[in-house]
Amino acid sequence: MKNPIHNISQTKSSLMNNKQRIKMARNTMMDFLSNKLAPFGEKVAAQRHLKALREGVLMAMPLVLIGSIFTLIGSFPIEAWTKWLHTHGELDALLSTMANNSFGLIGLATAFGISYRLAESYKTDGPSAGVLAIGAFLLVTPPIASKEGANGIPYGLIGGKGLFTAIVIAFITAEIYRQFIQRKFTIKMPKSVPEAVGHSFAALVPGTVIIVLFAIVTKVLQVTGIGSLNNLLAIIVGTPLALIGATLPGTFVAVLLNSVFWFCGVNGGQVVGSVMNPIWLQQADANRIALQAGHALPNIITAPFMDLFVYMGGGGATIGLALCLLFFSRSREYKTLGRISGIPALFNINTAILFSFPTVLNPIMIFPFIFTPIINAVVTYGAMATGLVPYTTGVALPWTTPPIIGGFLATGSWQGAVLQALLVVLSFIIYFPFFKAADAAHSKAEKDLMDSKNSATSKED
Repeated sequence: MKNPIHNISQTKSSLMNNKQRIKMARNTMMDFLSNKLAPFGEKVAAQRHLKALREGVLMAMPLVLIGSIFTLIGSFPIEAWTKWLHTHGELDALLSTMANNSFGLIGLATAFGISYRLAESYKTDGPSAGVLAIGAFLLVTPPIASKEGANGIPYGLIGGKGLFTAIVIAFITAEIYRQFIQRKFTIKMPKSVPEAVGHSFAALVPGTVIIVLFAIVTKVLQVTGIGSLNNLLAIIVGTPLALIGATLPGTFVAVLLNSVFWFCGVNGGQVVGSVMNPIWLQQADANRIALQAGHALPNIITAPFMDLFVYMGGGGATIGLALCLLFFSRSREYKTLGRISGIPALFNINTAILFSFPTVLNPIMIFPFIFTPIINAVVTYGAMATGLVPYTTGVALPWTTPPIIGGFLATGSWQGAVLQALLVVLSFIIYFPFFKAADAAHSKAEKDLMDSKNSATSKED
């Protein structure tokens, strides 16, 4: 007959071994995240072309936000208001023109911004590179012709539809420009000549080469039947990236990577967002154009979809955690943190939570931090795909827009506001058990520290 005590001892030993294995696995994972993935993410974020892409797109954001205001005013979801605009001097047409001349110039502004920042990173003249990029971008953009034979520039192709073309041209222009400048293949002017004049003459040779190069490319594409650089890039780049950025599985991967990098302490928006934001902005612009034309909105996943629904509360969708800290903390430190971080979290700013709670490299919080934004993406996509919530209208609101308000303005409907409220509740439910575990451990540590201080004080007395 087997000894029961021996069996209990074996069971305890087995449990201890399992705990050790789990601990070792957790330590291995955390070591990989902190020592391998985090440095890799930092290198990617600092890569000069991705940095120029990120900063160049940001240079165009004032136009995007201004244009979104005009679009919002012109298409505010009150029928009496839109009729009034139409019947009073056709103000709706004026607002549409204002939107086209701001939001609709995003491609043009991005071409300048990226080329400017990339040339600047090489310690060459950024403004000259940016201006040359604008010239090259307009050169490859197919013109439109009136019945009278006059040519014009199509708003669509210098806006969101031309964004990929703008990015490629900006990179090529900046690289050619800096090669000529760094190798001193330029027209040199005397030192007595003003700096601005000197830069203009220095740009003549590389500028001529850039314009001639893209003129040749444009002609070749016309002869071969492809038509334009926009068409070529739409086939080579646009289609694959659209499969990532416009589909739920692709968005799942993007959100997962974003959260993992944030968890490692690396700004996920700078790594993943550098590549994906142009796609989401392009899709938002397509929705804006469709809204102005009175057509059905084509895209579920857009920049407002990501900023206002998926990442509520910031990276990791931590608005639920902010509510936990604010209302349910037992730890004194967490209570203080909740009061400090609560208001910023409503504006999607969660730096205090990320690094003071912390959530960064905190094993307890890895599951909710990574999966909450993924769940937000799935729920939001499902709600919009089934028609329960309208698509985002293309109005690009600031990412700091608070919940409820943001949902209403982004979709032009009360359903968008209700969906945001639901996502806040979901975030709270997901984070709450993990928060309680962390809070209990921290509260106990605070109590033990206080007891030890009291004990030391008693001994001194």
